[in-house]
Amino acid sequence: MPVPTQSVSSSSSSFSSAADPATDASAPVSRQDILNCSFSSWYDRLRSVTFKSKVIPLPSDFIQYLNADGIYLPSDGQPQAAATIEELDSSTDDQDDNNDSQADQDENLPHFPMIEQAIRQAVDEFGGAVFPKLNWSSPRDAAWIATTQSLKCTSPFDVYLLLKSSDFINHDLNHAFDLCHPSQPDDITYDLVLRKWHDLQPSLEFRCFVKEKELIGISQRDLTFYAFLVDIQQELETKIYQFFEDHIRDNFSSTNYVFDVYIQQDRQKVWLVDFNPFAETTDGLLYEWDELLAFDVDKDESEFRIINSTPEANALACNAPRFAANMVPKDVIDLSDGRSIAEFAEEFQRAMTLSATPHDDHDSSDSD
Repeated sequence: MPVPTQSVSSSSSSFSSAADPATDASAPVSRQDILNCSFSSWYDRLRSVTFKSKVIPLPSDFIQYLNADGIYLPSDGQPQAAATIEELDSSTDDQDDNNDSQADQDENLPHFPMIEQAIRQAVDEFGGAVFPKLNWSSPRDAAWIATTQSLKCTSPFDVYLLLKSSDFINHDLNHAFDLCHPSQPDDITYDLVLRKWHDLQPSLEFRCFVKEKELIGISQRDLTFYAFLVDIQQELETKIYQFFEDHIRDNFSSTNYVFDVYIQQDRQKVWLVDFNPFAETTDGLLYEWDELLAFDVDKDESEFRIINSTPEANALACNAPRFAANMVPKDVIDLSDGRSIAEFAEEFQRAMTLSATPHDDHDSSDSD
């Protein structure tokens, strides 16, 4: 596999979708279409052309933990910050209070030994690092909080931190079926998916749009100008179409859907990354959803779209950081000012403990 930059990426958006998108852009997809995109629904049939993965069924109490307020994390893999001189000087006076606070915190710590053991085993099995996701989405919006600034996980602590910090994960748990009728199924089961970590070149990831079982369009996923793509565009298009015909068309149940692929740097193999619903909630990238929904498979010609120049890339660029809306409030960011990741994690935990401590009326009015 190639070396530099990005992890195995999952869908760029959270999931909800459209049932007969050819006629109504706002119409919901069927509940079955959403379920078909769930990782465990397709992995066994396509494991030979995708990255090695481990599926861990999640019990209801773990789902409750993910949905609960507050970020309480396992100690396994947690970075430890060295105590400052001021903390050492004040430790004697505050020892009793600290003990009480630590006892309260310990009560809230997650205790899922079987899941944590499964994570450790997957990390060992997959060469020391994994990429986490749930049924549909990965916690890509929370990568900023990780020590690696990516989704590369080497311990249960890393996995829990990303899952608890992600709005995409919350969407999987609570809103995946919002546009279906009826919406959230009562019998839905959730899985933690741990995929073998690979450092991928974002320039070689592509999104493919399928309508009525026909591949109608391909888009570059990373909206940056890569000059070398212009020279090999035809070759890449041929490989992706062949991959679709050989592996995807007859092995995926839905009629309309979106799938992502990665092409090795030597261009000798195409890898399947993930499936997404064929709907506006999935990022159309270099396509507008109006044109995808209006595409006539009998008359229109499919396209493979890439960015052909730096000015074109600049026109598409957004000044705000990716997933800025998913980041935590400024007062939490302020906690990290001038601190290492380990110190920030410790300070963040302390701040959350204090915020959960009841104050009398006088203290409340002062803080207001």
